[in-house]
Amino acid sequence: MDERINIFVILGAFLAILTGLSCTEDPIEIPEPDTIPPQAMVLFPIDGESVAGEITVLARATDNDQVDSVRFFINQEWVGTDSSGSGNENNEYKFEWNTSETVMVDGALVKKYAEDEFHFISVVAFDPVDNSYASVPIRSKVDNDDNEAPTAFFLSPFAGQYVSGTVDITVIASDNDSIQYVSYFINNILQGYVQESPYVFPWNTNLVESGNYYSLHVNVRDMSNNITTVPPISVIVDNGIQDDVTPPTGSIVSPPAGLTVSGEVQIIISASDNRAMDEVALSIDGIYITTIEQAPYYYSWDTTLEEEDTEHTISVVLVDLAGNEAPLNPIAVTVDNEPPGDSTPPTIIIMEPAAGQNLMGTVTIEVLATDDTGIDFIEFYIDGFSDTTDSSDPYIYEWDTETVSDDMEHIIAVVGYDLEGNSTLATPIAVYIDNFDNIAPMGQIQNPVPGQTVTGTIAIEISASDNVGVRQVDLSIDGIPRDTLFDYPYQYNWDTTQETDDEDHVISVVVSDTSDNIAYVAPVSVYVDNEINDITPPIGTISNPLSGQTVSDTVAFTVIAQDDYGVAEVEFFIDGGTVTVDTLSPYQYDWDTTTLENGSQHTLSATVTDDAAHTTIVQPVLVTVSN
Repeated sequence: MDERINIFVILGAFLAILTGLSCTEDPIEIPEPDTIPPQAMVLFPIDGESVAGEITVLARATDNDQVDSVRFFINQEWVGTDSSGSGNENNEYKFEWNTSETVMVDGALVKKYAEDEFHFISVVAFDPVDNSYASVPIRSKVDNDDNEAPTAFFLSPFAGQYVSGTVDITVIASDNDSIQYVSYFINNILQGYVQESPYVFPWNTNLVESGNYYSLHVNVRDMSNNITTVPPISVIVDNGIQDDVTPPTGSIVSPPAGLTVSGEVQIIISASDNRAMDEVALSIDGIYITTIEQAPYYYSWDTTLEEEDTEHTISVVLVDLAGNEAPLNPIAVTVDNEPPGDSTPPTIIIMEPAAGQNLMGTVTIEVLATDDTGIDFIEFYIDGFSDTTDSSDPYIYEWDTETVSDDMEHIIAVVGYDLEGNSTLATPIAVYIDNFDNIAPMGQIQNPVPGQTVTGTIAIEISASDNVGVRQVDLSIDGIPRDTLFDYPYQYNWDTTQETDDEDHVISVVVSDTSDNIAYVAPVSVYVDNEINDITPPIGTISNPLSGQTVSDTVAFTVIAQDDYGVAEVEFFIDGGTVTVDTLSPYQYDWDTTTLENGSQHTLSATVTDDAAHTTIVQPVLVTVSN
């Protein structure tokens, strides 16, 4: 009875408690679980960047609550954890990565992170309730050993340039580490070294024969002894300018002699020299006016400042770089700025050809002429000399361009006269005459490439083209003519075993076209290495049968053999005795086991010998015969 009373008392008290809880004004709220994962990303290194030595891998991780820790993975291997980032304002987590770390593999120390390969870095961030987030992996290339060759090119001189005196051979060179030195070669002979930028080597061309081509190339070596050979360029040494005794030539091409001029008149002079022009000195009526130092040689003459209705003489002296002078035939013109009666000159325009046009053969010069009273005639001038006149419309002149110098600019000028004697000089035009093929052919040595190491017999392949036709290709090696090629494809089989070994050799080519124009092709320097310095023995393995295998009937006893230069032979052994020697791949011996006792065991082995007589003993295998 007492026990039942106690039970009811306990139940009543429990109900009272429940009732009290349900009647409170502020009910208890059960918090929702945190299911939001953090966010994370790798900040450093930058994706695709090369790394070396010890670097700090930097990651950023954030969470709606807080980040508990960040795990770092390299190539999907967990390498470290950092939980200190939640206390800093940047939410950054770090891992010190030794990219040159070594590990023991089969008793040998090897690099854990392969050189010159990309490795993948990622992080996984965790919050306090183990929500996690894995970042996108980034790639980092491990580059602890500098095997990257420097880059370089010639800044000056340029290929085909004429040089004289002391010339600065300037090379632009750069490297991922630093440059050790730049070595300079002329015709394959070492001239000197430059160790610091700017890489400039002064070459005194007075020490070599003038009038010849010279091949320039450089080798650029960095601090890790990586070498880059800059392909050769050819230059022409010309120190004979002091012997230039040929004066320049030219003419006063506008205005024409005898013309009546007014207002502002363009005085135009043509000038050329066998080497180079220096200046053009202009005088009017014997009084020095100006010196013109650069083409085009012209001067704007204000005739209103001259005496009216009087002849004035224009004279010119040409001077070349060697100081040779050439006075041109002077011309006389009449200044008339106040003509009586009809003072309106005609309008004259050269319609054809166009200024700057390339011309050949017979060309029609067409002129448009108008006047308020009428045109009397049109006078045509070529390079300042009157060629013909035309007094009827259309005003044209059939000009035979083969009567003037080829490959030069020529000035066409036209003067129109009206019935009252007023005249107008049309704006002169310059045209280029090209009647004969003097365009040099083009060519290139396509094989071998500059700096290539060559052995045995190689095909020297040359491309050659011309606007008309290629006649021949002359090939030289080290300046000695070797062959003349007349037909496409232009190819020469060069036996390098006949050359000095372990040296650079320069291949040069001259291309000639059917008009005897020639082109000197950029030479190519290659390194001949026919003597093999093989110090590495071959490697081999028995691929069939496998060690421990049970064999029957005829077994293909097979050896895989390799060498960096060449395998000479594979010798097969069974139970220590030679059974055959094979000199051709695949290396195989068909072994007949039917004559052997069942259950007997036999040892198969082999030796591999390379072309340098190095021999390697292959790991033997043990098999059991069961027929």
